[in-house]
Amino acid sequence: MQQSQYKHTTEIVTKIRQILGNFPGYRALHADGRFYEGTFRANENAKKYSRAIHLQGDEIPVTVRFSKGGGDPFAHFSATVGMATRFYLPDGRVTNLVMLSQQLFVANTVEQFLELLEAGSPVTPGGPVNKAGLEQFLAANPNSMQVFKMRAASPAPVSFAHTVFNSVHAFLFTNAKDEVTPVRCHWQPVAGVQGQPVENLSQEQTDILFQELDTRLTQTAVAFDLVLELAAPEDPLNDATALWPADREHVTIGRLTLTAPIDEAVLKDKVMNHDPTALTDGIEPTDDPILQIRRGVYEVSAAQRTGGWKN
Repeated sequence: MQQSQYKHTTEIVTKIRQILGNFPGYRALHADGRFYEGTFRANENAKKYSRAIHLQGDEIPVTVRFSKGGGDPFAHFSATVGMATRFYLPDGRVTNLVMLSQQLFVANTVEQFLELLEAGSPVTPGGPVNKAGLEQFLAANPNSMQVFKMRAASPAPVSFAHTVFNSVHAFLFTNAKDEVTPVRCHWQPVAGVQGQPVENLSQEQTDILFQELDTRLTQTAVAFDLVLELAAPEDPLNDATALWPADREHVTIGRLTLTAPIDEAVLKDKVMNHDPTALTDGIEPTDDPILQIRRGVYEVSAAQRTGGWKN
């Protein structure tokens, strides 16, 4: 059963800012990001799985926000980066596809996520992360422990253009025959996958990956293939901490091509809230509680950084 998309959202955002820092005017997570424009075109495979309007083969305008993973916009890049894609649909609406360079999330229920945030909250306001509390939490929550270990072992990007991005959550794709296929989505870089030790990024300028992509786009377009990972009947659809077996079928259904940076002023939308549950017919959310809660968390963060309806 779907949970409320607004359960504990203000509390979650408050605790995230207590741990990662409170930077007014910025997102609580993925605080530092830049926008890029391009197009997406689905191939013939896409129609087999979804009747979504942007997956029928027409060229669809898109914007992408690449971002750092943390809450400090002035920090160095880490191993986690984000890719939030907005599709501008022919009927005037938009839909989002939000992905991470990591494969999994750190909790699989709202309650577990809150417990994690509470465990890591500074003992004194403005102090460091409570490492002892975090270690105690992880010892009692092996699913979260495994995700933290996976993230600690993952390489850092050398370029957004050489990074795989993952939807983390499962979605339900429905075609014109009302056939439903549970999937996870991935952006596979056409230029190939490369990585580096995360320590290398600490020696670079804090905007190094943005600089690299801006320079790259003056010479060539950057492309990603949209790949669906098809679930088997036994695969969990509501657990963002669980990988599916590596032998699951993968199907490429389209290509995203980015051509240039785009200024936020040109977009004329200072909020640009990339809610991953802002979907269109042919793609539905699962009952994954972490996926469901993201709408409320994103709205609270957006209201805080923009002044909400008052602005």
